[in-house]
Amino acid sequence: MTKKALGISLPISILAYIGLIVSDPATSPFYAIESALGTVGYSLIVPTMLFVIAVAVSVSLGYIAIGIRFNRGEGGPGLVYEMLGIKPAMLAAASLVEDFVLTDAITMAAAVAALISRGITFNLDLGEYSALGDRLLLAVIVAIGVAIVMRFGEKGRYIFAGMTFGFMSLILYTVFLPIIPNVHDILPVAHDVHIPDTSSLTGLAMIVVVLFGAVRGFALLTGFEASVAGLSHEEDKPEWARIAMGVGTVILVLAFTSVVTYDIANTTRILELEPSHTNTLFNLWTRSKLVEGSLVAQALTFFSIGILLSGAASGAVAGSGMLRTLVKSKALPSDFSQSHGTDYRSIFIVHGLATLLTLLFGADELVIVGFYAISVLVGFLLSLSAAVKYAFYTKTRYLYLAVPGLLMVIFALVVNLGRYEGWVIIGLGLVMAYFLHRNWRAGGQLPINFTH
Repeated sequence: MTKKALGISLPISILAYIGLIVSDPATSPFYAIESALGTVGYSLIVPTMLFVIAVAVSVSLGYIAIGIRFNRGEGGPGLVYEMLGIKPAMLAAASLVEDFVLTDAITMAAAVAALISRGITFNLDLGEYSALGDRLLLAVIVAIGVAIVMRFGEKGRYIFAGMTFGFMSLILYTVFLPIIPNVHDILPVAHDVHIPDTSSLTGLAMIVVVLFGAVRGFALLTGFEASVAGLSHEEDKPEWARIAMGVGTVILVLAFTSVVTYDIANTTRILELEPSHTNTLFNLWTRSKLVEGSLVAQALTFFSIGILLSGAASGAVAGSGMLRTLVKSKALPSDFSQSHGTDYRSIFIVHGLATLLTLLFGADELVIVGFYAISVLVGFLLSLSAAVKYAFYTKTRYLYLAVPGLLMVIFALVVNLGRYEGWVIIGLGLVMAYFLHRNWRAGGQLPINFTH
C-alpha cells in the first residue's frame, strides 16, 4: 500500500471504528430513559436523567485516562491489573464479558421492539402466545442479520458505521424540532403501563426517588468500556490512532447522549408519554416531532433499526477482543479464539450467547436491562477504583473528579443487592473470575497484555 493510500485509509478506519463502537451507547436512549421513567414518574424524569448525565461526565474522565494510558485496547481491566492486582483484574474482565454479551442481547431486543412499534409483525396464530412468538421470530431474524453482516469483516464495520452516523445526524436534527401541533391526536394512549405520580414529593423523598431512578437509568453510561476494549482489534494501528479512537469515542458518546437524553426526557415530561411494548418511548418521542410518513421519519426508522443492529455488532466485536486477550494469557482455552485474521470464532461465541439470552428473556429489552445495568456497574466499580488509586499515586488531580461517579456506582450496586438480578450478575462474574484465575495459574501465570 502506498503512503498516500495509507494516509487516506487510516482516517477512514478510525471513523469506522468510532462509528461502530459508539453505536452501543448511542442506542441507550431506546431503553434507559424508559426504565427510569417507571421508577420516578413524569415530574422527576428530567432531574433524574440530568443526574445520570452528571455521573457520566465523572465516569468519562476516568475512561479518557484509561484510553490514553492503556491504548492497546483492554480498557478498565488494564488499570485494575496494574493498580489492584490479578484477581480484581480477572473479575473486571469477567464483568466486561458479561457486559458485552448483554450489550449484544439488549440491542437486539430493542431492535425487535423498534420493528414491532413500526407495525412489522408476522401475526402468528398462537393464541395468547402470539405476541411472544412474533418477538422471538423477529429476534432470530435480527440475530442472523447481525451475524451475516459481521461475517463481512471490515466491510461490515463500514456498513454499521454508516448506520451510526446516519442515525446520529437524524436524531440531532429531530432534537431541535418543535413538538408538532396536533401531537395528542397522533400518539396512542397506553393502557398496560403504570407511571408513578411523584409530583407531591419534596426534600429527602425526592432525592431518594431520583437516586433510585438513576440506578435504573445507569444503562445510559454504557460504551466507555467498549470504546477502549474494542481497540484490541486495532493492534496494527499506530499509538496516536488508538488513542484518538478511544478518547474520541468517549467524548462523542458523552456529547451525543447528553443532548438526546435531555430532550427525550423533557418531551416525555411535557406530553406525559406512556410507552408500551408496541409503542416504545423512543418511538413516541420521534412521532411527537416528525410528521408520519415524511422522508425524515422514514429515514430515521431505517437508521434506527440499523444502529440497533450496529450496537449488537459492537458488543460482539468488543467482547471478542476481551476473549482474545484472555486466550493469549491462557486464562481461556485456545478454542475461544483464532490466532490469525479476523477473529470470527470469538465474535460468534459472544453473539451466540447473546442470541440465546435474547430468546430466553423473550426479546424483552426492559427485562434484560435489569441485568445489563449491573454488569456495567461492576466494571465501573473496579475500573474507577483503580483510576482513583492511579490518581493518588501519580498526583493526577483531575482524575479525582471521577470520585463522585465511583460513589454513585457503589450506591447503585448496594441498591441492586436487593434485586435477584444483582445477585445473578455478581455471582456469575465471581464464578467466571475464579475459573479465569485458575486457568491463568495452571497455564503458567503468563503476563496479561493489559498494559501497552
